Amino acid sequence: MMKFVLMMTFINLMMVKNRMLMFYYNLCYLMSFMVIFVYMYKDIKWSLISLMFSCHYYSIWLVILSLWILSLMMMCLNDLSVEKMLMFLTLLVSLVLFFLSMDLILFYLLFEISLIPTFFLIIYWGLNLERVNAAYYLLLYMLLISFPLLLYIFKMYLYGLTLKFSLMVMVMSVYEFNFGGYMVIYMAFFIKMPMYIMHIWLPKAHVEAPVYGSMILAGILLKMGSYGLIRMLEIFVKSSVKYNYLIFSISMVGSMLVGMVCLVQVDMKSLVAYSSVVHMNLMLGSMMTLFNLGFLSSYIMMISHGLCSSGLFYMVNLYYTRSGSRLLILNKGLISKLSIFMLWWFLLCSSNFSFPFSLNFISEILMLMVIMSWDNFMMIYLMMICFFSSAYSLYLFSYVQHGGASVVDGAYNMGMIKEFLVLIMHFFPLGMFLLNLVIFM
Repeated sequence: MMKFVLMMTFINLMMVKNRMLMFYYNLCYLMSFMVIFVYMYKDIKWSLISLMFSCHYYSIWLVILSLWILSLMMMCLNDLSVEKMLMFLTLLVSLVLFFLSMDLILFYLLFEISLIPTFFLIIYWGLNLERVNAAYYLLLYMLLISFPLLLYIFKMYLYGLTLKFSLMVMVMSVYEFNFGGYMVIYMAFFIKMPMYIMHIWLPKAHVEAPVYGSMILAGILLKMGSYGLIRMLEIFVKSSVKYNYLIFSISMVGSMLVGMVCLVQVDMKSLVAYSSVVHMNLMLGSMMTLFNLGFLSSYIMMISHGLCSSGLFYMVNLYYTRSGSRLLILNKGLISKLSIFMLWWFLLCSSNFSFPFSLNFISEILMLMVIMSWDNFMMIYLMMICFFSSAYSLYLFSYVQHGGASVVDGAYNMGMIKEFLVLIMHFFPLGMFLLNLVIFM
């Protein structure tokens, strides 16, 4: 895996001479395919093991997703901006190293370092004056709990005398902590996901970030919290059983409430951001059951939501560049002006509410099975969550496509080939994964 990290480092150095944007995102796509070839030989994955970095079962497709989404972000740029590309590649290196790290202290450092490029993306290339407020919320939520977690990691080291994940699974299995310890360990990941109550930073950050900032936030950064949660739950599985039901109940109720909030949104980007909170809370509930199928379904949801949500943010941006507004009222009835985009709206919105024949459908069915196995009474909440999820996705699609002509009148650009390529690259993996689900086994 180190050869991929070195390759990404050399991409940074190449920017001194090479000014072709296409070269960089094609190189990232190439790297993602190279990682897939590594996965084909997963039976000899021991050859990838080192002291610090290795390929974990739950990390391989997240590494590929990171490369894929960063490539799509680069395709969103119209020209090669060295500052933006440095941010992208710094973020890419930190993400890939995070998903490959096998040491808890390194895992923590990379988890926090990824916040810095995101902060700059919002502050420097955000859209409105409120971006300062959004970046402030982002930093406040992320940094508030990170230092207590660092201190607790030192405490864990004093107990087990190791911070390697493979050894901690054995050594820390009998480690007992109270509710305070539970919250210190997991709260950093709950905020990053984000859990309901801690989700206020997400819509603010999404709305103020540029399109590539929203794509990386929805596509990868939310998955860092989920992946960190999986790694911690594997280590502290016995102690976590005592308190998981509290977070499970918050996630179920929160998912339903945020689904209702989506229905009253007037901003397209804000609606898509809140829909991410619905999916992440359902995924959190699935993880908190500690069933193997719960982890697997969450893993599939990470991949499917990363592609689908990123695609929706890109679609919103396409309309924003044409109409000059993200408000639904100013973008309604655009089937008459931009009929060529209707199919992509339909495919991405239907994937968002887990329509059959999308990868989201498989993950959501598995999550419903897991949560129902945990408690039959959850059926009422799940029915409400699924209904609201369908309602706001259809609301978004029908409002944008149908109805009277929008207030903003004039000629519209019907779309460039690059824009359709980005949409195809978002949706194509969702369909292809569905035909080969054995890759998640």
